[in-house]
Amino acid sequence: MTGWIVAGSILLALLLLSLLRLGAEVSYGEEGLIFRIRVGQIRVTLYPRRKKPQKKPKKKREKKPSKAGKGKRAEPEKKAQPEQPTEDKPQKEDENQKGGLPLPLMDLISLVLNAASDTISRLQIDTLEVGYTIAGKEDPAWAAIQYGLLCAGEGGLVPVLENSFYRIKRRDIRAKVDFEAKTSLIWLRLALSIRLGQLISIACRAGWAFFKAYRQNQEGNDNGTEASDQ
Repeated sequence: MTGWIVAGSILLALLLLSLLRLGAEVSYGEEGLIFRIRVGQIRVTLYPRRKKPQKKPKKKREKKPSKAGKGKRAEPEKKAQPEQPTEDKPQKEDENQKGGLPLPLMDLISLVLNAASDTISRLQIDTLEVGYTIAGKEDPAWAAIQYGLLCAGEGGLVPVLENSFYRIKRRDIRAKVDFEAKTSLIWLRLALSIRLGQLISIACRAGWAFFKAYRQNQEGNDNGTEASDQ
């Protein structure tokens, strides 16, 4: 009975751990660029780093000359003898040693692209906030044109994001024209997340695909060498 309880507890812990969300967040505004990573509800700021308080340098004490070494004469320094050139012996190269990639380059690129596509399709956009204030004091006509282009770009960008990512949980894209401002202002915030279980599943599928491609490549190389020996 105790074994079943332990096994059930381990399975429950693994299930809860697989539901843990991992993510990253990038924001840009008045405070500058900020980059954070997320593990569950814990957020850690990686950039900018907090400045550590500088410690005051300690004053070095001046060493007094010792009395014991006053009457001794300084011994002359011995001249270093020039080193005799040694003949470099050629190293024997291992004929059986083979370098290069474990798979052809195009196969590796295909596996990486498939894994990246699976990861992006499972990513969730938790927050997408974009705000742009267009300055229109110096050139109101150009400010109005920019506003129209931004509205058209939003209408084309959002469907692409919705088709590429798993879903967009929160979206807030705004643009406005300030005819009294001389400089334009922009701020944005993008937060992405994915479950740990989904990452493990993608990694297992990518590893299995790599293993199958590697075995097929090795079998093809072995068949080619056997045919050449005959």
